[in-house]
Amino acid sequence: MNYDWRFDIVWDYREVYFSGAVMTMSISLIAVTMALTIGILLGSLRANRTRFFSPAAAVYIEFVRNTPLLVQIFWFFYCMPVLFGVSFSAFWSATITLGIHFSAYVAEVFRSGISSIDRGQGDAARVMGLSRLQTMRHIILPQAFKRVIPPLVNCFADIVKLSSLAAVIGVYEMLHSINNLIMNSFRPLELYTALAVFYFLLIYPISLTAQLVERRMARSNA
Repeated sequence: MNYDWRFDIVWDYREVYFSGAVMTMSISLIAVTMALTIGILLGSLRANRTRFFSPAAAVYIEFVRNTPLLVQIFWFFYCMPVLFGVSFSAFWSATITLGIHFSAYVAEVFRSGISSIDRGQGDAARVMGLSRLQTMRHIILPQAFKRVIPPLVNCFADIVKLSSLAAVIGVYEMLHSINNLIMNSFRPLELYTALAVFYFLLIYPISLTAQLVERRMARSNA
């Protein structure tokens, strides 16, 4: 196929790429913060197996994990104003939905990490007079956090990748910006190729970090 590649067009539209990249990173960082905050709380509730909160957290986690993220984004953006009279901008709808969606995965990661800690440590802490909350905060969570760093980093990489779904409700992140450029320039091969390279350069270091941390932890535990 004799196709006249024009990658100079990518440079010509560098400002659009940059603004889209800033939007993508803004969505991702806020969603990561939300997912981590909610996920740690839910994971702790699941691991504690309290009579009410643990089942409630389990229902939340299973519902969120077993419904498509794209459907959740549409529901949050279009249904929330109708049902509850609360509306958010496209940016916040996508960001909040991403944070909620991945909080369920973070919760399961933390539940697994907490469950891997020897139960005798919690019993010993309570014998010493620490409350359940103090035991979780000062003894269990610090150890669990070290063990769950690799899967957490992979989860954060997934958030960056799936932030592209924000384009479906009109957020001007990378994908939406490039789609607009393609309609004006009719150069999809160059622009989509550059977009794929951008995501690779952004996400590969995150995945590599997870692998390095996992290897280092494996050596320290050997």
